[in-house]
Amino acid sequence: MVNRAMQEAENRVTKKITHKWFASDSPVQLYVQYAYEIGWMDLVTTIECENGTWNMYRQSDVIRNWKREESYGFCQVHRPDHQEIVDNPLFRSDYKWQLDRCAELLKWWTIFYGRTTRKIKWVACPKYVESRFILTDK
Repeated sequence: MVNRAMQEAENRVTKKITHKWFASDSPVQLYVQYAYEIGWMDLVTTIECENGTWNMYRQSDVIRNWKREESYGFCQVHRPDHQEIVDNPLFRSDYKWQLDRCAELLKWWTIFYGRTTRKIKWVACPKYVESRFILTDK
């Protein structure tokens, strides 16, 4: 039986991932492909559940105590916890830099609450996500 990690590593090299909801020439397809190549489906799922729009400039819509939450970017990096990432000028100007930071945070077991708590049509977000993407040979 093939090890899942080995299979995913091979797929990153040979597979193209496409988001069904965006046009083929949309910049979102570049973001999705890069996220898949550096963080497999795990990173793609995290971003889809945290952000949903693949907007690198997005700020959280969550409001607590009359204040909008300070979470930003593809994977909704929480500024109070990761100010060095969010305040870096590259965070808002270089999508690969931002996605690389998301992959690092995921690798080091950062908790992404949108991924763990968000529901889409009463289904846990990670289970719903796979229906939004197509994997094909490059």
